[in-house]
Amino acid sequence: MDTDDLNTNEHIHSAEGHDMPPAPNLDTEISPDTTASGTAEMPPERSSDMQPIENVDTVGTHPAERQTAAQNADTVQASPHTGKKRKKSGFFKKVGIFLLVLILIIMIPLVGLIGYSLINRTNPARHIADGYYAAVTIRSASDTLQKGLYLSAVDSLLSSPETAALQGNLRALRSNTTLQSNWFKRLLNVPINIAVYEGRNAAIVANIGIRSAAVQLLPLITAVKPELLDSVPNLSQTEFDIDGSTKKGFLFELTQDQRLYICFYKNLIIAATSEDMLYSCLAENSEASGKRLTALLRNSNRGAVSVYAEPSYFISGIAAKQDIVGNMIRELAFPDPAALNVNFDETTVSLHSLINWISERSEVNAILQRRSTLPAILSRLPEGTAYLTLLNLGDPQFLYENTKAFFSPELTKTFNSTNKNSKFFFNKDLNQLIFEWMGSEVGVFGHRDSQTPVFFISLKDEAKCRYLLEDLFNTIFIDRSTAAVVDDNRIPRIVFPSWLLGLLRAFHIDLPEPFYMIQDGYLYLSNSAEALGMCKKETDTGKLLVKTDEWKKISKTVSAETSFLVYYSLDRSIPFFLEQNALLKTAFKNYGKGVLSLRFAAGRQIYLDFYTQKTDARKLEEIPAFPRSLSQRPETDIICTKTADNVPYIFWTNGSNVYGMNLLTGNESALSLDGKAGIAAEIKYSKLQALWAVSARGSIYRTNENLEPFAGYPVLTAEKLLPKPVVFNGGIAAPLSADSALLFADATDNWFISEPMNAKLRAAPVIFKDGIAALPRSFESCLYLFNKEGKIVEGYPIELDGIFAAAPVFFEETKGNPAVAFVSEDGRFSIRSLSQDYAETASCDLNTVCKADLAYSASLRAFFVVSQDGHLFKFNTAGAITDSLPLKTGAADDYRITLLDVTGDGKDEIFVSGGGNALYGYTSGFAPLDGFPLAGTGTPYLLDIDGDSIPELITHGIDSKVHAYRGAALR
Repeated sequence: MDTDDLNTNEHIHSAEGHDMPPAPNLDTEISPDTTASGTAEMPPERSSDMQPIENVDTVGTHPAERQTAAQNADTVQASPHTGKKRKKSGFFKKVGIFLLVLILIIMIPLVGLIGYSLINRTNPARHIADGYYAAVTIRSASDTLQKGLYLSAVDSLLSSPETAALQGNLRALRSNTTLQSNWFKRLLNVPINIAVYEGRNAAIVANIGIRSAAVQLLPLITAVKPELLDSVPNLSQTEFDIDGSTKKGFLFELTQDQRLYICFYKNLIIAATSEDMLYSCLAENSEASGKRLTALLRNSNRGAVSVYAEPSYFISGIAAKQDIVGNMIRELAFPDPAALNVNFDETTVSLHSLINWISERSEVNAILQRRSTLPAILSRLPEGTAYLTLLNLGDPQFLYENTKAFFSPELTKTFNSTNKNSKFFFNKDLNQLIFEWMGSEVGVFGHRDSQTPVFFISLKDEAKCRYLLEDLFNTIFIDRSTAAVVDDNRIPRIVFPSWLLGLLRAFHIDLPEPFYMIQDGYLYLSNSAEALGMCKKETDTGKLLVKTDEWKKISKTVSAETSFLVYYSLDRSIPFFLEQNALLKTAFKNYGKGVLSLRFAAGRQIYLDFYTQKTDARKLEEIPAFPRSLSQRPETDIICTKTADNVPYIFWTNGSNVYGMNLLTGNESALSLDGKAGIAAEIKYSKLQALWAVSARGSIYRTNENLEPFAGYPVLTAEKLLPKPVVFNGGIAAPLSADSALLFADATDNWFISEPMNAKLRAAPVIFKDGIAALPRSFESCLYLFNKEGKIVEGYPIELDGIFAAAPVFFEETKGNPAVAFVSEDGRFSIRSLSQDYAETASCDLNTVCKADLAYSASLRAFFVVSQDGHLFKFNTAGAITDSLPLKTGAADDYRITLLDVTGDGKDEIFVSGGGNALYGYTSGFAPLDGFPLAGTGTPYLLDIDGDSIPELITHGIDSKVHAYRGAALR
């Protein structure tokens, strides 16, 4: 309040006669040291000299008037101080006004742009050009980019040389830290719609919403900073002529011959693979198409990526076929696009689709409207199941009644002929042979430890099935063999008489002779008794697939109720839907396990579910410093072992030279002989004691690991030798090349010739206990056994039928009962007891040429042999074939089988080389080992090279290189 107001009020109150206290006398109450206002101090020398002077206006006035005058004087004194404050407050006020105006200058255009972007918008569904066969919608570009940028499927799709430019873009995006920033994630959190057309055309429509306001500033930004867009690889500015007007846009180079044309339109970013497609998208599509797309794009059940496609486009290839499935599919119509929702992360990809269908055919309705049920086989599959294909559409009688109308004339004729022949040969029609006892489930699965598949059929009437088999076995056309025993379980086999097999072979027809097993309401069939035995063992002990973690993950995504199911492992099988689609096969090549399921619902709906997950790569890799190159190529098999000092060495021969290499240092040693060289290693307690070398001229060397001969060597015998020695009784034995006998040499420089045989031995002899055996290749084959003195053991030679190129294998049938196994060149496998007058106890005909050596595994109680046409066979000790496998290498004459326990489970794995520079590895059930084939030939070795106590697999190749592999597939 102003002091003038206060003085006026006091004067008025006094004049009205209110009782007011008397005003103090200013002359007497004011201190001489202060001014009248009490704010200023006078100098003392002046205050004493000054006389009181009264204002002429106040002389003779009332005391109250004098008080007023004094207060006015105070006001006059204080006025300069108040003016400074007012000046300061005015400055800040002007600054505030300036800032407000500045903010308004910025905000008003910004608000205007935002308001304009909210008004100037269009429906993205109206700008997807008609004619597409699939529409893809991405719920959030940011979320999909963050997940998809590092997706293994993306790397697989861009792995070809044609997509080198895209590979560079992908690497640039992954290394760009801006993509990981929160502001960029929010900026890119927009939906994207993609339409796919025939002729490799596509269009992309992104609704950027309110972000389109920033697009209006893009010309200004690029004008001020033109180098901004140069930082984006393969992106350049361009102009489009749209209805006679020029519109700026961008050109993005996808590949060398494909570009992406990009343009901004209202709240949309539109991109297309051609200019014509871009113009079609800028112009609105039909109203009906827009409404349908709007409904699809606003579906609340969308996945991270959703696909809407016309089913008829994707199944047109199947519908064109003149078979049962093609004929039935042509009777289907699809009123709505199929919806496919995709979700994915770093390790899994899942797809779920719903397809609506209609049909006027009652047969089609009967099959597809049969509600899917839970297949009982799922709770009976062993935990080792690696793949499964299951059909659960109904029993054969139901399927026949509803599909016979779609039979082709040829199929109808074949069916009637088969029915007629079954009545003639078995006195039973197809109804008795098949329809009466078969259930609704049929399929095939494979065990991870067996290469041979197992087929299964559910039994509607198990008693009728057993009766039928017994009845068939009593005919002259079918018989049963019960020789195969696996884990103390006898596995019967369906066999055909030799006269029937011979007759059919004349017409190049091979009938399978499967093993079979009836268990828990199912009939199981397989060409491998081992496969059936493993499955039975696991199911009997409660080790089931549905209890595994892998299946539990799948069951959370895919319903167990199914009409058709495929469960696969890419390391064992490639499912048909990947095999027939190169793009999908490439994309999912790193996703090792998956499941596909078709589920039929009563409301004319089909549910398609797909789930796949990445699996750990179990590839083998070479240890550092390997492979090592050899100075000379090995002409025969190598020897790999460790010295007494635990140093790994490899030894080999080339012509008349012997070579050795220290595998730790790569240093080589060499020894020259006077003729073609052969070597044998003297090993004790898994350590090299000496290396023996012989020449074709009869020179004998005994050396250390550096190929330095011991004292007294070489020994010159002047006997012509076949340089294939074996270590025996502290010395060696080698065949004579000019005579039908063996040369024996010991460590004391002594040597002698054995008793003669009936023919020359052309292979290395075989050690058996304290003797050495020989089986010369002759029309009059005999097995010889020599003692340490080179004398033929009593009871020998044993006469054999056939010609033998493969060496015999000695083993124990039971403890203390030795036996010997043979395989002749014409493929006859046989076993003779050495404790029962050399009687033949088992035999089997392979009907193929066999020249490779036979191998026996004591841990598996099984024999293995490779035929010259490339088939691997497995026999049990009863002489029955329990498994077989055609090798990828085909026919070859240098096959070699090596048995090693590389997994550390106490059971041998089978390694096969020959026919090239590849070593294949299999489990005891002929399932491929992870990481194989490897480079190599001949005999592989298991040896710890790098000192980590984990053995490496050592191989040598035809390219003169030594390899040392390690990895998860090895123990």
